[in-house]
Amino acid sequence: MTQLSIYVFLFSVIVLLGQLFQKSTVPLALILVIAGMLLSFAPYAPEMQLDPNLVLNFFLPLLIYQISSFSSWKDVKKQIRPIASLSIGHVIFITALVAIVIHAVVPQMGWPLAFVLGAIISPPDDVAIVSICEKIRMPERIFIILEGEGMFNDAAALILFRFGLAAAITHTFSIVHAFSAFLLVIIGETLYGLVLGNVLGKIRQKITNTTLHMIAAIITPFLAYIPAVMLGGTGVLATSVVGFLIGNQYSIRFTPEYRLISFGIWPALAFAIEGLIFLLVGLDLRNILIHISVIPLATLLCYVFLIVTTVIVGRFIWVYSTVILFSKLLFPHKTNPILRNSFLIAWAGMRGGISLAAALAIPSLYFHVDGVDLRDLLIFLVLCVIIFTLIVQGLSLPYFMKKFGLDTIGQNEQYTEHLSELHARAQMIRTAFEWLQQYKHQIKDDKKLLDEVNFYINEYQTLLKKYQNRISEHDGKDFHDENIEAKDSASLLLQIVKVEQKELLRLWREEKINLRTRNKLLSLLDHQVQRFSLI
Repeated sequence: MTQLSIYVFLFSVIVLLGQLFQKSTVPLALILVIAGMLLSFAPYAPEMQLDPNLVLNFFLPLLIYQISSFSSWKDVKKQIRPIASLSIGHVIFITALVAIVIHAVVPQMGWPLAFVLGAIISPPDDVAIVSICEKIRMPERIFIILEGEGMFNDAAALILFRFGLAAAITHTFSIVHAFSAFLLVIIGETLYGLVLGNVLGKIRQKITNTTLHMIAAIITPFLAYIPAVMLGGTGVLATSVVGFLIGNQYSIRFTPEYRLISFGIWPALAFAIEGLIFLLVGLDLRNILIHISVIPLATLLCYVFLIVTTVIVGRFIWVYSTVILFSKLLFPHKTNPILRNSFLIAWAGMRGGISLAAALAIPSLYFHVDGVDLRDLLIFLVLCVIIFTLIVQGLSLPYFMKKFGLDTIGQNEQYTEHLSELHARAQMIRTAFEWLQQYKHQIKDDKKLLDEVNFYINEYQTLLKKYQNRISEHDGKDFHDENIEAKDSASLLLQIVKVEQKELLRLWREEKINLRTRNKLLSLLDHQVQRFSLI
């Protein structure tokens, strides 16, 4: 099979499994990893390996930008202390801890490569966290901390990875140089992201063509990522800062047409990339097992047990010690934070495809253990950590949430968020209604415009009553699905649109209009449906 055929096949698998398990409580990320593992052992399965350059230089910028541009900087800023502790302190701690353990059991690896392994598996993956948490209602504070950690920890991990790899190749290392370079990357990328984000934001708000704006949006993360990497940085911080600036400050000034399209395209693009990464993680299993097959199984299991245990226990040590020292800063208004919130944060340390891509980026160093290239052993250990954390920790998260009562907190937050949304929508409608009434007196002599204003006054008055009824129906206990409510309340309007669509198709079949006219009018009806769904 050609590479193109293989990718078409893999995306088809993603679509098929996504549809089959759409209503499943098991996150699709886990299903794709397991499916990839099974496919890797299937007869005539295509040999497909995760391309590190594709992941680190193409997928990573898009995913980091997508997540940051749709995240609230205000929420992240409120949790900046725990996020900084996890994305920097935790990464350094786990890197050192893993290096000490692996060097003790495999002394042939040497300290530089031991630190390389630690840096690779130290950061939990934002893609894994978001993908797994999308089907479980995690308390907002915890989710923001985990998401923020996943966005920023790649920067620290990749810096440590590069220094460790350089030390392994050159046999030289300077802690002063490493620390100064670390600070320089963090400060430099942050400043670069702030400048570039404001420049691109001001340019993009002037683009009125939706197609051109979508192209500009797609190249935005690469404009942040590539120059930062070329200058010796990681690109992660710069891309995150640009995403936060565009999403929080400038997106409100973009055209409505672009915002409607972006809300559809970006999630679809992220879903496709995430699905492909998880599927490829599983597909890598067979090739990696072949490369390390000469090492005795008992020895491999010992290595895996030690590394996985170190990663998991080390995260608990860091999280709990941090909470004990700074509990009031981490969870200022929570009761019993050590037992509930901290446990969930510590347990939700899922690794993902970014770690495997970094491992695959290691060149062959011609160091061997039991006849196996150390690079192959490192990749195997990284893959085992990824698979274990994704499957075991990912599948057990809902259980622990329920056990500690955190699922109830998440549901209550979801209810509160929905109720605040209804109040906000009602206030928006009320303000528009009041403006229309005032405007009516200003144009009382213009009969044509006055009739149009009266029409909108009646429509907004009806909408306001609907929202007031919805708010009064909420009892504070049961969560009402806003999508079902929206569909029910707009059912008559949607039926009217369907009648129009049917007539439009009749006119096209009878060749009374051409395809271009049909698509233009169909687009107008689609916008009406979109509007009705928000009523």
